[in-house]
Amino acid sequence: MKKISIWTDGIKDVRMDSLKENIECDILVIGGGIAGLSTVYNLKDHGKRIILIDKNKCGMGATSCNTGKLTFMQDLIYHDIESNYNEKVARLYLNSQKEAINIITSIIKKEKIDCDLTKTNAYVFSNDEDKYKNFDKEIEFYKKNNIRYKVLSSLPLNYPSKMVLETYDSYVFNPYKYLIGLKRLLKDKISIYENTRAIRLDKKNDYYLCTTSDNYEIKSKVVVVASHYPFFIVPYFTPFKTRVEKFFIGASFCNDSKNIQMISNDKPGISMRYYKKNNNNYLLYGRRSHPTSSNLDIKDDYNELNSEYKKYFNKDIEYFYHTHDVMTYDNMPFIGKIDNNLYIMTGFNKWGNTNGVIGGKLISDLIEDKHNDYEKIFTPRRSMSKDKIKNLLVFNTSVMSRYIMNKINPHMKYYNDNVEIKFIEGKRCGIYTDDNGNKHIVSNICPHMKCNLVFNYIDKTWDCPCHASRFDIDGNIIYGPSVYDIKIK
Repeated sequence: MKKISIWTDGIKDVRMDSLKENIECDILVIGGGIAGLSTVYNLKDHGKRIILIDKNKCGMGATSCNTGKLTFMQDLIYHDIESNYNEKVARLYLNSQKEAINIITSIIKKEKIDCDLTKTNAYVFSNDEDKYKNFDKEIEFYKKNNIRYKVLSSLPLNYPSKMVLETYDSYVFNPYKYLIGLKRLLKDKISIYENTRAIRLDKKNDYYLCTTSDNYEIKSKVVVVASHYPFFIVPYFTPFKTRVEKFFIGASFCNDSKNIQMISNDKPGISMRYYKKNNNNYLLYGRRSHPTSSNLDIKDDYNELNSEYKKYFNKDIEYFYHTHDVMTYDNMPFIGKIDNNLYIMTGFNKWGNTNGVIGGKLISDLIEDKHNDYEKIFTPRRSMSKDKIKNLLVFNTSVMSRYIMNKINPHMKYYNDNVEIKFIEGKRCGIYTDDNGNKHIVSNICPHMKCNLVFNYIDKTWDCPCHASRFDIDGNIIYGPSVYDIKIK
């Protein structure tokens, strides 16, 4: 088994230099995933000095670990959005996803980016008759908005399904290869710095000062935070307005391939699609989406995913990886201004490809004072309602419960003898003993909001169950929102 994304395996890319000096610019974009690079692509020819930084390598974050779908058929969400708001808002969200698909497919064709773009039909399905009413509500929305669809009794592959809704004009692609293509196109037009982690953002008189982990400073008039999960708590207080879910993906060789993509309306949700890699066909199977604050032992997620893959497709998983989805209370992302000349993009739910693309268009329009139809529905400051407040309470209760439980008992039941939690010189530490008997000692406290970390036996990492920061066994930060290591000094 390869514990690596199928999109990145064997793909070569040119690594950019890290920032080695203090620097100034007109626009600073923090984050080199699909949201950040899309923003820069839209602004590249407008005469502004632009800097993009990424904590690691562009494209190696959340974008490299998703399912590579480009679709407006995102489960059965439109009747929920209509219920939360109204039919106009739901239609605007639908239009935003269709526009994102048009934007990205046009870029791929115009710039001749080799990323395995393939047109598909899309399917939502269920094996639970109690879910049929959800399909009926969604079909009503489709009818009002002239969406072509077909109702079927089974999927076009051998998998349990009783109710199936089919739509057209969706796509799949390799998201990592797409971002590599964008980066190569942009690197001569803007300044891109990799392995450059933003750890602090200070507002001055008429500009922002961003400090990196190497203590260099970037002075910028405008800042766009496109880092999947904002690295700061204030302003906007993202940890209290979202929750983070894990989603696990397995892939293995198969004999055939079909131009289809599928997602279930059941709980937990299932996502499937095909991919051709090096002339071999693979079937991707996503499963076990759950909050990071629950089901802490990733071995259980792997075992169940592999067991189902073997049951339905008669193979063991060859690739296994997982991603983190930042979930909002109303199925729509937070994209827009949160302070003067400060913008964020986060909360893409499970649809980062389309929302990252349309987010890049929206933010670039806002920076240039252009009208955008989606500004009001995506604004991070949109209004609340009783249902949305209820969802927020559920989000925060789950995280707070895990925070308290891990403070009371930070030693998980599934730990073997090679993982210990103990106090050393007054500090609560996590100790992992590797196969050679070497002890790796780190702080057991996440620097972000002081949650206790849990050990991940599959990836050999320390993970935060509250907001999904991850650290290697020696305490180096892998993913945020934390911006600091957990090394013992």
